[in-house]
Amino acid sequence: MIASLSLLLLSLVSASGSSSNQGYGSISSRSSASRELLDLRGGDVGVSQYTYNATLLPPNRPRPPNCPPCFNCQLPAFNCGNAGECNPFDGQCRCEPGFGGQDCLTPLCGALSDGDERYPRPDGELCDCKDGWGGINCNVCKTDKACSAFRPRSSPSDGFEQDDTGDQDEDQMVCYKGGLDVERNFQMCDVTNRKIIDTIPDNKPPQVTFSCTAGGPSSNTSSSSSPLFAPFRSLGNDLGALAEDSLGECNFQFWVDRIESFHCELSKCSWQSKESFDSNQTNYNCKEIECSCIPGRFLCGEDGSVNIDDFLAEEVKGPGSFNCISGKGCSFEEPAMNQLINDIFGDRSITLDCDSGECLHYTQVPGYTRPERPDNSVWVALSAALAALIFVLACLLLWYLGRTHRHPAGFGGVKLPEDEAAKLMADHVPATLHFSNISYDLPSSKRVLSHITGTVKPGELLAIMGASGAGKSTLLDILARKAKSGRISGDMYVNGRTIPDEATFRRVVGYVDQEDTLLSTLTVYEAVLYSALLRLPRDMSHQAKVFRTLETMNELGILGIKDSRIGESGKRSISGGEKRRVSIACELVTGPSILFLDEPTSGLDSYNAYNVISSLSTLAKQFNRTVIFTIHQPQSNIVNLFDRLLLLAKGQLVYSGESERAQQHFEKLGYECPKGYNIADYLIDVTVEAAGDHRNGENGKSTLNGNGTRSIEGTRDNGDVENGFGTSISSPARGETSTAEEEDAETDNGGMINEIKIKASKLLGAFTSTTTSILPGSGSTTPKDHIPPIPEKLASLVLASRASDDSKIVEAEIMRIQQGQSPDGANAIGITERDIDEETRLLKGFQKAGLWTQFRLLSGRAFKNLYRNPLLMATHYAVAIVVALVCGFFFYHVTNDIPGFQNRLGLFLFILSLFGFSCLSSLGIFANERMLFMRERANGYYAPITYFLSKILFDIIPLRVIPPFILGSIVYGLAGLNAEVSAFWKFIMTLVLFNLTASSIVLFLSVAVADLGVANLLGSLVMLYNLLFAGLLMNYDRVPDGLKWMQTLSFFHAGYEALLVNELRYLQLIERKFGLDIQVPSATILSSFGFHAQAFWWPDTALLGIVFGVFTVASYLVLEFFVKERR
Repeated sequence: MIASLSLLLLSLVSASGSSSNQGYGSISSRSSASRELLDLRGGDVGVSQYTYNATLLPPNRPRPPNCPPCFNCQLPAFNCGNAGECNPFDGQCRCEPGFGGQDCLTPLCGALSDGDERYPRPDGELCDCKDGWGGINCNVCKTDKACSAFRPRSSPSDGFEQDDTGDQDEDQMVCYKGGLDVERNFQMCDVTNRKIIDTIPDNKPPQVTFSCTAGGPSSNTSSSSSPLFAPFRSLGNDLGALAEDSLGECNFQFWVDRIESFHCELSKCSWQSKESFDSNQTNYNCKEIECSCIPGRFLCGEDGSVNIDDFLAEEVKGPGSFNCISGKGCSFEEPAMNQLINDIFGDRSITLDCDSGECLHYTQVPGYTRPERPDNSVWVALSAALAALIFVLACLLLWYLGRTHRHPAGFGGVKLPEDEAAKLMADHVPATLHFSNISYDLPSSKRVLSHITGTVKPGELLAIMGASGAGKSTLLDILARKAKSGRISGDMYVNGRTIPDEATFRRVVGYVDQEDTLLSTLTVYEAVLYSALLRLPRDMSHQAKVFRTLETMNELGILGIKDSRIGESGKRSISGGEKRRVSIACELVTGPSILFLDEPTSGLDSYNAYNVISSLSTLAKQFNRTVIFTIHQPQSNIVNLFDRLLLLAKGQLVYSGESERAQQHFEKLGYECPKGYNIADYLIDVTVEAAGDHRNGENGKSTLNGNGTRSIEGTRDNGDVENGFGTSISSPARGETSTAEEEDAETDNGGMINEIKIKASKLLGAFTSTTTSILPGSGSTTPKDHIPPIPEKLASLVLASRASDDSKIVEAEIMRIQQGQSPDGANAIGITERDIDEETRLLKGFQKAGLWTQFRLLSGRAFKNLYRNPLLMATHYAVAIVVALVCGFFFYHVTNDIPGFQNRLGLFLFILSLFGFSCLSSLGIFANERMLFMRERANGYYAPITYFLSKILFDIIPLRVIPPFILGSIVYGLAGLNAEVSAFWKFIMTLVLFNLTASSIVLFLSVAVADLGVANLLGSLVMLYNLLFAGLLMNYDRVPDGLKWMQTLSFFHAGYEALLVNELRYLQLIERKFGLDIQVPSATILSSFGFHAQAFWWPDTALLGIVFGVFTVASYLVLEFFVKERR
């Protein structure tokens, strides 16, 4: 049925003279209201804007020429229209108000107050309604004066008393235009469906009249109060149990060019109203509908046109509803009719623009008084005050936790309990370190170290010396088992055995880098104490750890400066020597058996350098520690403190043995140190000369000869005799002089020297005769180009070192270790095994601080670092306050109109941009501590997870949570935003969550990208990309479908949309133009920008949380697996 009707209506659309190119219409697209609505609303009707038909009366029915029938509604051929009742006694119709004629299909003119004195509409004319009345059939009141002819039908028991005079009753009658039926309500409407208007030819206006009659109290369930309905409120929920005949009835008429086309009778109706501070809503709902066509009218067979009679009779059955919202118009809905409207005209239902009127006594008017806009300013102010209180408490907490505590002089009465002292001494493991054939090749196969062998015992200082580039730091890193990028070969033994477990080895060693990496905001005491609390056994008491800290500081002579801050470049508090001793104390406080130090005197003056080495010597002698360090050309008094010396030249071992025997060893080789010359400086000169790193001698330039004296090299030396591969042109060939050299070796006083030179010459000749060599212990060949050439003099020194007594002793000890014996050759296997078991138990028996303790300590350290360097934090807070005041000035009390809407868009985008780009300051939070983290992690201070959480919770969050609280609390009231407490806290929550999300992305870049400049550039690009897709600069609907995911994943878009929806979802904009108030829902404009009014929680808030979580976890994973020390 609907399909066939659709085809008929489509043919009507194609045949109509209206334009088919216009889109679907709405109220705003109408050029003007109809004559009736203009009249009801007090406008100037003037000349009609429509072209009417020549006749306004229905066409005459054809009658038989001889016997015209008499009207009798009792007969099947006749019926009463417009809900008229058929009188069973005379067969005539009793018509509803406003309709007359035999069949109740003729509109009546005059006024509703005229009652039976009304007259039918004249032929070819419109009704001329009396003053105060309007509508097609003059049923709708316009003024209170027009209702003066009515008297209330209520009795004194209905809640008010009647006066004896009618004058006062006239003054008490009002024209109620709220749209809610109290007794009998009438409404006059214009159809606003654009396509329906365009479809009807000749600009004939489609109109609707709608009226309802209350059948009892259950038909009206208005939320408003009235004295009239006071007796019924006590019924409560029993209203639903009333009989159905107490429900109301409604009538609906559809008109085209003021001629009725069809009408509907609605029964079992109820209605209600809902009010808010900015709109009123009325809803009429009827269970049953019965519609009828008027034969010969438009849509009902007029001139052979479409006839919807069967459709109305068979399809339209109900339920139906008539709904109105102030400022938005009305709609009439019924399932079958809605389907027809949707299929043909593309609208959901018949949309209307209505005006209503009902004459009532003032006491009968529903007791609704327009609620004032909720004034929640007090609650918003309290919320802002609470946010300010949180800020003040946070500042006080930061101040209290971050203040510097002054400690008493000396140990301050701290004593180590006797059981703790005995346990600390018993747990110490003196360590002897042997290393054999240590070699190191870079990934490019370049040899850096070659066959380094040596030893050092408890109570000794081993100094590793050599010129720059000799391989000192590389050897130290290998001995300390630092992660290296190249290939390491060789063996190391601690107390005669290997320790494959890195964690166990790390517990007995300490490592001090060449560059001090300390937090500048900590005091000397705090820096050392944190190292002790994090690394000493967890079963050790806190008092014992404090005592150990003070004891270590006393050993190194820094106890007197324990309350001084470490400082940094430009803000130094302690000297360079004191700073170096603090670094040593941080490692020494754990009582390591072996302490490694890389260039501990670098950058220090001679006095401080001596104090540092003297402290190390005292530590080794008195506390039986093993100390290994690198040093570059120490002064004489420092050299006297060395116990053992290991001298390198170009990665080759030149000397390894007791320090005091080094001078004697080189004197035997013909290198005699001149009187008054620093032995350390002289040995460095010897290695540089032997390695060929000095400048070739020119005219008059002196060099060291084999006897340790200076000789003049002239221009006659045309070859480089020290490159190990060439010979001097002036010297005879190697084969020709070998016999003579051997003879000279037997007679010359320097026989041993010449013998070593001869062996070196033979070694060099054999070495240079092949293109590849077998690396001892490597089991693989290496191209000759990757092995640095060994000059003849250097080869002589290397062979002399291997032939020395100290080297032979060390090799013998290592051989015994490899054979399963003790290094000293003792055969007491039982005792040795028991000692090994005891040492293994001591090494593995204690556990460091647990994860919770690490987190607590690191959090306290992060607090101190943040508070004692308050510039960044104070700047964030000051910027938040200043920007909030500036925004409050420029956006003070934004209005509820189009400019106010624009101001809200700009305000929110500006705030998000501020927080987004200010998060780039988080790049330096981790970048400044990257080296500190890697070194502390390598030295076993803590687990990465505890450091990461402490940075997140107590370093980043104070900079990302408190500023949004400050700014949001200030700007919200000044800008006059949504005065709802829930809306205020949603606003704050969105700002905080957005700030955390942006900072998590920046944190990820800071962790993943080591270069601060590159990380800054990438962070700016990420912010600009998200800002581009925020929603204001680019409309979502204009983004290509394949790229919409980019806007969906933009956290700027999520935060921006959440703020807009929270503020504008229910806001009604009122724009005054040309003397008219144009009301526009904010949600409509939001949708045109591509925002969704239901998107606050999902996906906006959810997306912010997801992005924050994903990048936070990603930052930790990068920190855990990729940010490691590589040397």
